[in-house]
Amino acid sequence: MKYYILFLSTFLILFSSCEDVIDVTLPESESQIVVDAWLTNLEGRQVIKLTTTQPYFDNTLAEGIDNAIINISNNNGTNFSFTSEGNGVYTHALTAEQTFGEVGDEFTLDINVNNQNLTSTTLLNDVPAIDSLSQEFKENEPFVDDGIYCEFFARDLLGLGNSYWIKSFKNDTFLNRPSEINIAFDASFDAGGEVDNLIFIPPIRDNINPNDDDGGRIPWIQGDKLRVEIHSISNMAFSFLETTRDQLLNSQSGIFASPLANTRGNIINETNDDIILGVFNIAQVSSRELEIQ
Repeated sequence: MKYYILFLSTFLILFSSCEDVIDVTLPESESQIVVDAWLTNLEGRQVIKLTTTQPYFDNTLAEGIDNAIINISNNNGTNFSFTSEGNGVYTHALTAEQTFGEVGDEFTLDINVNNQNLTSTTLLNDVPAIDSLSQEFKENEPFVDDGIYCEFFARDLLGLGNSYWIKSFKNDTFLNRPSEINIAFDASFDAGGEVDNLIFIPPIRDNINPNDDDGGRIPWIQGDKLRVEIHSISNMAFSFLETTRDQLLNSQSGIFASPLANTRGNIINETNDDIILGVFNIAQVSSRELEIQ
C-alpha cells in the first residue's frame, strides 16, 4: 500500500508540473465593417445591424456604427429607407400593404458609411409550408434522456438548389446554440445529396429540439410551446451559415480543429479593397406552432 501511495503521488506531481499557463499575444489588425442584414418579408420591424470587428479575446459587445445611410430597392423601383436607432441598429417597418416584394424579386442593398459605398444583391426565394409538427415520448433510446421529442414535416420545393434555414423557438425564445443551427440544401445537408422534392431527412426534421451545451438533445416539458419557421435563404447564405456553424463547433474537433477565420459573406465594397463582412438576405417564411401535451 505504501508503494502504491508513493507511485500515485509521484504520478500526480509529474503531470501537474506539466501544466503551464501560456499567454498568447495576438497581433491587432484594423477593424472591419460587419453588416448583419438577415431580413424577412413579414410585416413588422426589420433590422439591419452595422458594427465593427473586435479582437479575438475581447468579450465586450461589438461597437455599432451610427453614421450610415442604408437603403434597399427592388427590381420594381420601390425603395425602403432604414433609420438609425443608435448602437448600429437601423430599422424599417413593413406593413401588411407594403412588404419588400414578391417571390422571385431581386433586391439591392446600398450602404454609404465612412466615405465608402457598400452593396449587395439577393433574391426572394420561396419556402414550403410546414405540413405538421409531431411529438413522441421516447425512452430507453441511446444518447438521449427519456422524454418528449418533436419533429417537423415539410417537403422540399421542386427543383434542385433550394436552401433553407429552419429556426426553432421554445416558448418564443430562439434556440441559437451552434449545434442548433439547422440548415438544409434541398431536403438534405448539402448540394451533393441531390434529394429533390422529398420530405426533409430525419436529422433535419428532429433538429428542432433544444440542445445542451454539448449538443445533446433536451426533452420538452408538457405545456411548452414549440414554434418552427422555415426561412428561404440564398445558396451563398447557406454556405455562410454552414461555415459559421463549423467554426463555432470547431473546438469539438480537438487536435484536428481548423484555424479560426472570419467568414466571408456577400457584401461588396465598391470604394476600395477593404473587406466587408456579413450577409444580406431576405427570407420568405412559413411557420407552425405546437403546444406540448
